[in-house]
Amino acid sequence: MANKKATMTDLRLLIREFIKGTSKRKISEKLNLSRTSVDVYIGRIDASGKSAEELLHSDDKTLSQVMVRDSGHRNTDSEKLEELTPLLEDYARQMQLRNMTYQLLFENYSNRVAHPYGYTQFKEKLQAYEKAHSYSFHNVYEPAGEMQADYAGDKLWIMDPRTKVCQEAYVLVCVLPFSSLAFAIAMLSTTMESFFNALSRCLAYFGGVPLTVKSDNMRQWVKKYDRYEPAFSEAANQWALHYGTCLENCRVSKPRDKGPAESLVNQVYRFYYSRIESGNGSGRREEFYSIDQLNNRLYELNDEYNSRVMKSIGTSRWDRYLSSEKPLMNPLPPDMYVFRYEKLFTVGATYHVQIGKEHHFYSIPYQYVGKKAKAVYDCNIVEVWVDMERVAVHRRSFTDGYTTEPSHMPPNHLAYMRSRECNAAYFLDKSRLIGPATHEVMQAVLKSPRFVQQSYKACHGILRLAAKFGNERLENACQRIGPVSSARYTRLKNILEHGLDSVPLQQAEPRRGCLPLAGRRSPSVFHIFRF
Repeated sequence: MANKKATMTDLRLLIREFIKGTSKRKISEKLNLSRTSVDVYIGRIDASGKSAEELLHSDDKTLSQVMVRDSGHRNTDSEKLEELTPLLEDYARQMQLRNMTYQLLFENYSNRVAHPYGYTQFKEKLQAYEKAHSYSFHNVYEPAGEMQADYAGDKLWIMDPRTKVCQEAYVLVCVLPFSSLAFAIAMLSTTMESFFNALSRCLAYFGGVPLTVKSDNMRQWVKKYDRYEPAFSEAANQWALHYGTCLENCRVSKPRDKGPAESLVNQVYRFYYSRIESGNGSGRREEFYSIDQLNNRLYELNDEYNSRVMKSIGTSRWDRYLSSEKPLMNPLPPDMYVFRYEKLFTVGATYHVQIGKEHHFYSIPYQYVGKKAKAVYDCNIVEVWVDMERVAVHRRSFTDGYTTEPSHMPPNHLAYMRSRECNAAYFLDKSRLIGPATHEVMQAVLKSPRFVQQSYKACHGILRLAAKFGNERLENACQRIGPVSSARYTRLKNILEHGLDSVPLQQAEPRRGCLPLAGRRSPSVFHIFRF
């Protein structure tokens, strides 16, 4: 007969049958216990010094002490357990230390006792002790009482559409524990201006302000940690004062202090990240080319997540928030809090200024080179002030490079920049406005077998001739040039400088490869045109 472990009910049934005088074989068959087990249990009844009736009516603890034996410990195992038990409390406390390992504690334990367990048994017994002595306080959250904030450990990505290089985007998650209303937002950095801008946008999404806001001891939140009286950063205090809320911080290494936020991070991975990584089920990861595109997608997921019905209460997070929590939230101030940095500097010869940690430069009107200036910037806007007058405004960029307003450039720099931006279509359009001959000459220069940059430079020179001598004279010069295939900037320049554009044209059949002329050229005139 297959042996099984007897339950307390089985033991009471066995005692009852034993009192009735049922044979051991019958007891074995009724209870599906082996004959050996029945013999052992009856032997323990006899050895207990108590009557079977007393044991039958005793409580489970007393009955277990008589009928059940800890078969996992022999004599030597009992010695090991007796030596380890007094040490478990101290070892469990040491496991709370950062970077502590079971292996290191096992080595210490092996050197302290005479009969040590092996590593596997030591670890099992220590983990069982930790589990049995790990207590969690069940927090009860009041509506509109608290908001919790935390960063998601995994990043999202912004791709440069031109270079295909990806940039990390950090994700901040916030939750109202009472209604479980959630909010996630991405940022390109975790600096002060980005962090508090994200918190402000969260409150705008909720449409109200809770009594307290809790986060862990990140540097943007807590300047100096103290369990009983932490020193919050100046920016955090200004933000709390602006919104009329109170600040709280978590204890160090106590993630349960903000359990709902920790739980929301996992939900963000399962709900938000999974849809982005899978392309919402299409199998192709979604790509974002700006932080605004990514946040628009996260806002969509915020609405979708908060509108889902929670099975445990039969309503959505939005519905619960609007019915039970929103009426108790404090109102938002008229303006959103904006954290701004200031930087004093002297405008250099490059008439650009760099701000923040990123290598991005913003232009200032060149007339202010050498003057004292002040840059005021947040995560969205960069302003430059000179003598209490705002002279430049730019949108903040977190990538390396330059933001240059053309009106801030000196004329020669502007002309050079525009020359680099021109293409063939630009030159053809300009030449068409001057005249058909000029347009045909410009086409010939662009088709000439030379480098593109050299052709563009020659085209610029031709347009400069129009600015210097006038459109009419340039058109006349283009009519008098030799074969179109040999048209050059220097030929036109010499014709204009020598006044040959005014020489009358004679009727003649246009030769192959030449511009159509109004008249036949004399040999002497044609000879003069060859430079």
